Amino acid sequence: MKPLYLAGKAVSVRVDGPALKVSKPEEADRLFPLRRLSRVISSPRVDWELPALLACASHGINVNFLADDGSLLARCIGQADDHDGLDQLLEAFLYRPDWEPLYRQWLAAVENMALRSLLRRSGLVLDGAPEAKELEHWFRNGAESMGAGRAYARLGRELQSLLMTVVGQFLTDLGMDITHWRQQRFDLVGDIASVLLWDFQLALLRWLEDRLVREQALMVPSRLEIVQFFEARRERTDRLLVGLVARLHHWLRDH
Repeated sequence: MKPLYLAGKAVSVRVDGPALKVSKPEEADRLFPLRRLSRVISSPRVDWELPALLACASHGINVNFLADDGSLLARCIGQADDHDGLDQLLEAFLYRPDWEPLYRQWLAAVENMALRSLLRRSGLVLDGAPEAKELEHWFRNGAESMGAGRAYARLGRELQSLLMTVVGQFLTDLGMDITHWRQQRFDLVGDIASVLLWDFQLALLRWLEDRLVREQALMVPSRLEIVQFFEARRERTDRLLVGLVARLHHWLRDH
């Protein structure tokens, strides 16, 4: 199963039997079988017919719309399969009056784990425990010193949004109602995506530096280039995501 990225002018999507039919002027229509799609990431300019969206929903496929600035604009959530386990543990946990401070402790712990992994790979040495704000400042300054501050900010938004599409689909496949959790001030999708984003920071700076050397002038990468950069790291990202959710599952069983 693979993701489907849709962008461009005058692109339309409709359902054709067990597949999505994507049409573009002066090009042959393309069919994408629903059973082979993991998720869909679309520009808001793409013209979707309602039956196509409903077909994705009935197959458990999330359709995510990314704005021009890289932010996640909207999400059409696919129908989750019934699943015992994590969803029920979260349901019970969120009924606790102290759920929020406990959850923030867990989130801080896994973020700290991600920061320590980043420090080991970067060779940076800090006094004391790693602080997210300190590292954010270090990476932002590194990008700005190359004249890549604007590109770095744009890439951060795009990668966060793309990670949210992956996390959202993964949790949906586990049977979780992620829309319901968001209404409870529990943004598990965004929180896990933010932890995973730390793993991209070194590769991101190196990519920007390489582009600067090759092009002599650093332009903001196109969405296609960003998607290619993101998908090249998907195997590692998927492993980290599975590990994070497994940690959450074990932690909830103990609480």
